[in-house]
Amino acid sequence: MVLRVSRPPRGRRRKKGPNGVDVNEVLKKQIQRKLEELPEEKQFQVLDYIRFLESEYADIASRGSGFQRVAERVQDEMRRVKAPATAMRETMRAFGAADRVVSSFREAAKEFLVELEAGTPEPPPPTDEEPPRKREIVVE
Repeated sequence: MVLRVSRPPRGRRRKKGPNGVDVNEVLKKQIQRKLEELPEEKQFQVLDYIRFLESEYADIASRGSGFQRVAERVQDEMRRVKAPATAMRETMRAFGAADRVVSSFREAAKEFLVELEAGTPEPPPPTDEEPPRKREIVVE
């Protein structure tokens, strides 16, 4: 079975089908439906083929984060040694959680660097104290 998926050129609008639904959404649903019908071993073969296509044709930016690629390699290795599906699923959940944590740190660091480069001073902390009262000193 050969899946041919064409991507619309960048910067152009995607075609809408007769009922107003995005054609790519219809294609995604069709591919998902076909993939779900396959046995698990065939699904992994489809995944391997997609990765091959990515390595040949995808730009580097679309290959995912480094963390995601490490998780995929771990998954491939677990599949190679025939690890139980539950172990793979839990391992991928752990990688997903770790990726979210790393992503939030990355975003916070980006925001910090933007503020640092802009030179925006940090506002002073709020004080609950009243300003000092004026006092008169009488000297005789």
